[in-house]
Amino acid sequence: MIKLTLIVLLTLVSISAWGDWAIKGEGNYSCPDYVSAKRTNGAKLYSSVTWVQGFISGMNYQRALEEDINSVVGQDFPAVSIVSWLENYCRSNPQDYLSDAAEALIVELKEKDGPK
Repeated sequence: MIKLTLIVLLTLVSISAWGDWAIKGEGNYSCPDYVSAKRTNGAKLYSSVTWVQGFISGMNYQRALEEDINSVVGQDFPAVSIVSWLENYCRSNPQDYLSDAAEALIVELKEKDGPK
């Protein structure tokens, strides 16, 4: 029973505020925690950036499937740029989570890159 309760609670925590998509892993990391990880340059920073890269890749995959296009959003945006962009976003939006930052980054990159 305790195991089932824990699973249910973790599932509820993993649902975004809008309830329209589940957030897994580092996407649940708060912006203040990301800024702190950036300051210490620890393992949490690298796992967070890797999560965002995977999020971008997943969006490209889904977009290519649904829209039948070559989706290369963020292809020329290196990891070091992601680190800086996330820090700037999180400093400006301390109430947000890494998933919110990743979503905002995709919006910006889509405007820049668009379908190719």
